[in-house]
Amino acid sequence: MKQFNNRVLVLTTSFPIYEGIAVGIHVLEKCRHLVKNNWDVTVLAPYHHKSKKQENMEGIQVKRFPYFWPVRLQKLTYDTGIPANLKKSFLAKIQLPFFLLFFLLQTIIHSRNADIIHCHWSLAGLIGVLAGKLMNKKVVFMMHGAEVFVLGNHPLLRFVLKHCDYLISNSSFTEEKTLEVYPVKNHKVISPGVNLERFYPQKNVPGLREKLNIPEKGVFILTIGKFIPRKGIEYLIEAMDILINQKKYDNLFLRIGGRGPLKSKYENLIHYYQLGSYIEFTGYIPDEHIPSYYTEADFFVLPSIVDEKGDTEGLGVVFLEANACKTPVVGSYVGGIRDVIVNGENGYFVKEKNAEDIANKIKILNNDNELRVKMGEKGMKRVKEKFNWDTIAKEIINVYKEINHEK
Repeated sequence: MKQFNNRVLVLTTSFPIYEGIAVGIHVLEKCRHLVKNNWDVTVLAPYHHKSKKQENMEGIQVKRFPYFWPVRLQKLTYDTGIPANLKKSFLAKIQLPFFLLFFLLQTIIHSRNADIIHCHWSLAGLIGVLAGKLMNKKVVFMMHGAEVFVLGNHPLLRFVLKHCDYLISNSSFTEEKTLEVYPVKNHKVISPGVNLERFYPQKNVPGLREKLNIPEKGVFILTIGKFIPRKGIEYLIEAMDILINQKKYDNLFLRIGGRGPLKSKYENLIHYYQLGSYIEFTGYIPDEHIPSYYTEADFFVLPSIVDEKGDTEGLGVVFLEANACKTPVVGSYVGGIRDVIVNGENGYFVKEKNAEDIANKIKILNNDNELRVKMGEKGMKRVKEKFNWDTIAKEIINVYKEINHEK
């Protein structure tokens, strides 16, 4: 058995460019809590022209590598993500081989003193397993969901799964789909957690309901997510039509937070159903204000779907964040959301693409304030017990120790 020095090299294609930005925040949180448990953590990520090439971020040594010059022309990483960038940018396609080459060289350099290489997403996984073979290092691969749902039985993904030493999946659904691609021997579900120092019941935005144009006795429904097909927000808008125009529940007010390509579609639906007095967009919500939005909301709804590409929620962290702020949730029975909602306890499941079912669950919560309070309390308790980062970091460390014992 090799002697452990508690050193891990984390490879990721997405990481906060600077403190306070949400891109890759769950990778940062994992690393923060590994540091709290006395691990020496180095993160290797692509450079962005707004970031520093090297910095110490909350005890984490962050190294960022450029892969194209001038760096302002780098188009492969960040923005809308590597898959989307490759589709929309010819320059991104040209940069892919340079990215892989420099990523591999930097990984070889920085893995020399590491006990473990821990990879997030499949391109980082490819680099990790190649460097692991060259440097005789154990490799942990983290599967977040979307890639396996869309890529399926892709040769790149199969190669990574075949050669990694341990697979960690963010939900039982993600693990099930990943093992269908390749039956990795060592595997475990370890979900992302919630930063309980940030997400807890709080009202730090004075006059928020007034700002959001919600009457004093109105019921505030919140949804937050990218305006993309798999979020299913159009079905929530249709449910509001059923409730307000057909069943005359005129005390319901939906506020939609996020951004994305489907905004005009949602605006057209709101106009078509004449719901402009009941549904509004919040615009950009600063990260520090999001917990207050969750707290102020009477309940949170996101009726995600499996889109035409097979993509769906790998877990559904927004439901955990809302629960952590003592707010009950409503979500579809798809993907990793199955691991988050306990039906009737911290929220309700709804059928996928079913506006009538969404309307029915909203009606139940609208009519019973006591039920909302109980669900919120149970949700907050469950997040504290099962989805806190301290517990999750210890599970990850146990994986590191387990593969260190292997011959």
